[in-house]
Amino acid sequence: MTTLKTQIVPESLARNPEQPAGLDNRTVAAGADSHDRVSNTKIAYKIAGNTFGMYSDGDVSLALDPGLHDFAIDPGKGAANCDVNIRVSLADRLPLPVLKPLFHSGGLWSLYEEPFEQREGYRFNFQRSFPGEAPYKSVWFDPKFKTGYLQLSREFFSAGQPVYPLEYPLDEVLMIHRLACGHGLEVHAVGIVDQDTRGHLFLGHSGAGKSTTARLWLNQPGVRILSDDRIVLTSRGGKIWMHGTPWHGDAGISSPDSAPVTNIYFLQQYRHNEILTLAPGFAAAELFARSFVPRHCPQGLEFTLGFIDRVARQIPCNIFRFVPQPSAVEAIRHARH
Repeated sequence: MTTLKTQIVPESLARNPEQPAGLDNRTVAAGADSHDRVSNTKIAYKIAGNTFGMYSDGDVSLALDPGLHDFAIDPGKGAANCDVNIRVSLADRLPLPVLKPLFHSGGLWSLYEEPFEQREGYRFNFQRSFPGEAPYKSVWFDPKFKTGYLQLSREFFSAGQPVYPLEYPLDEVLMIHRLACGHGLEVHAVGIVDQDTRGHLFLGHSGAGKSTTARLWLNQPGVRILSDDRIVLTSRGGKIWMHGTPWHGDAGISSPDSAPVTNIYFLQQYRHNEILTLAPGFAAAELFARSFVPRHCPQGLEFTLGFIDRVARQIPCNIFRFVPQPSAVEAIRHARH
């Protein structure tokens, strides 16, 4: 899997190692359905057409991260109304893992192939790097990432303390694995819809100029920016669609909107502006290098490679060498493909 942002947990944290700053009762109410504001037992959000619901039996008070409020949806009255449904509970102490991890992030989380109640699936464990310390959070998912059982250790979480159980990076990690089950692909990219409703997808590694590109387009009339760092691609109605996500970059831009992709550009900062056409094979390799792919999962990898090949063949792909100035916007506007 491609490297994700690493969350650092200070050693001095006394209780909850992952509570978002400023999470108070007002935040809880904003993230919950009006019927659930007392118990806060159900929350839900939607990204790229995929709905994610979390519910508890009352022992955990749930709240969405503030960054997800634009993506929030009504969780419904039942316990399994979303594409992905996760039960959240407290446990006295979570056991130390005994299996060898299928994948280790190099940070807080590890992935294990592990059955649960005689069902095959995957478990994500989250634990700090102190020797012998048990996980503070653990969640099991079925192979299609439709059903999850998430446990929080009472050693770090109290029953009355509101918590967003999928706190980053788990929400993005879950999204990546869910997409690999045949639903799409997350990429390092800026998604921009211009005044003519053309959908421009600008892909780049860290430092390539994604946030810079977003800022150059930000005040242009009639322009919508879906995200300045993470975009989800899906296929619908014979078209490739790009969707905004809450995982923004330095420019802090995120939106739940979506639009069809008409052109793809791989960013390279340069001494002048120029657009170079890429053949589909080369474009697919460049796209793969800027994608979030669960490489430890053969089925997910097979789907992703096929999806990338389709995108590269269907959408005109180019290298965009650009000067980080307003002239870069004009170069794209005047391009004809």
